[in-house]
Amino acid sequence: MPGAIATPHELATRAGHEAFAGGGNAIDAALAAAAMLTVVFPHQCGLGGDLFALIGGHDGRAVSVNGSGALPAAVDVEEYRSRFSEVPGSGPHSITVPGLLGGWARILDTGGSMELAEIVAPAIRAAEDGVTVSRSLAAGIRWRREVLLQDKGIADLFVPNGRALREGDILNQPALRVSLETIAAEGVSCFYTGSVGVSIVTTFQGQGSPLTMDDLAAHRTEANDPLGLDYGDYRLLTSPPNSQGFMLLESIAAMVGLGIELDVSGGDAKYKLHAAMLASEDRDRYLGDPDRVSLPLSSLLDEAMTGDRLRERLHRTQPELELHRRTAAHGDTVAICAMDGDGMAVSLIQSLYQTFGSGILDPVTGIIMHNRARGFSLTRGAANELIPGTRPAHTLMPLLAYREGRPVASLGTMGGRAQAQILLQTLAGALDPTIALAETLAAPRWVFGGKDLGFDYPMIAIEADAASALDEQLRTDGFKVERVEPQNENMGHANAVRIRADGGFEAATDSRSDGLALVHG
Repeated sequence: MPGAIATPHELATRAGHEAFAGGGNAIDAALAAAAMLTVVFPHQCGLGGDLFALIGGHDGRAVSVNGSGALPAAVDVEEYRSRFSEVPGSGPHSITVPGLLGGWARILDTGGSMELAEIVAPAIRAAEDGVTVSRSLAAGIRWRREVLLQDKGIADLFVPNGRALREGDILNQPALRVSLETIAAEGVSCFYTGSVGVSIVTTFQGQGSPLTMDDLAAHRTEANDPLGLDYGDYRLLTSPPNSQGFMLLESIAAMVGLGIELDVSGGDAKYKLHAAMLASEDRDRYLGDPDRVSLPLSSLLDEAMTGDRLRERLHRTQPELELHRRTAAHGDTVAICAMDGDGMAVSLIQSLYQTFGSGILDPVTGIIMHNRARGFSLTRGAANELIPGTRPAHTLMPLLAYREGRPVASLGTMGGRAQAQILLQTLAGALDPTIALAETLAAPRWVFGGKDLGFDYPMIAIEADAASALDEQLRTDGFKVERVEPQNENMGHANAVRIRADGGFEAATDSRSDGLALVHG
């Protein structure tokens, strides 16, 4: 099957390419890459994480798969409030039910042509043979070393005998290999109702987690209509809540409401920045589990209404910039983009949330659990309030672009809360056939935040090779601006695949990552 795939790691891309070569389609290729990434990028994603994906076809239809899980039912919220000032970023109280495997199964059911056992076979071989520690993984181990040392299971794997694995070392994961083999033989039910889940629950309950087998068995993967926005000749699709995908669409709607088109050259950066800040405020105000709270999407995506709000914000002398509480990312998510010759497109994002997630590994299964409960708020009455059985506001937000009823581009990025900001900066170039995708993804970026960038105060980070005019304007507006080194990992690992004017494929991966993009056929 002709196709193209881009991922943040060479072996994952080659696994997807192998699926294409074996007759698989974009779904098969994306899932083969997703499985491989759980082996080669265990700091960013894993079987104990979550997933969001968009699957689009030439018939104009698209499906959003929500593979996010809920907070365990037995969580004592008042205990959390008495013990913690915020939901912990690691440890047994930081987890929710992982939805990744349920997401894989649902994606495969939407139109995959290969069996799950075939799809995960390259990942099983890699886990058995061992993989070379990449630059990104080595950096994650260094940064989270103290957290890793608190759990024997994860420390034995990544900091054996007190020595952190370095770039170029070989990582062997025999327990994870067995889990992947079990999944290949039994399907994903072994995680939610079988032996794999039993082992994980036993390990986490032993450390004080309220997670039970009933929590795992109650998990359900959703398949819904995507959230969409018309932009020029394109229809942009992303995941609906509890995903933060609306933030990108709201930012674009606000700019269009002021008559400002997305500018490839970056001359609109000030407007993009303020539009993204506006959307970030709305995320914190409204986003939570859609089964519990509703987003006023009709007004947030209304160009006139949102444009007026952006205009008012631009007139403030010193716009407020929230100091997000999240710690520095250093890579916490992987994005996979794939398209095939039958007109199918996939944008898939899976994650442990923050680097190495909860920092706890079940030694029997080799599975690291995420720390997605960190996404909840302990504030009473918040849209994203910590409530048992609910799902947190989610950072993962895949993106597809349609034109004339068919998908023409698949995009995705790592970046936590900043994913919408990164996609906002790369979208125009990704839709412009005169600019190479690789050039678009390598262009200098900015990201706003605070702790999520490793600083203790609200600020905007701009890569040092960006134009100085934006820097000066932002300082004039009263923002703190920090120049960071070019190709900074906190600016995200973006990937993209698109249809060329001649009908062929173009694929690119971010130069900030260890990635690879390949076209087959």
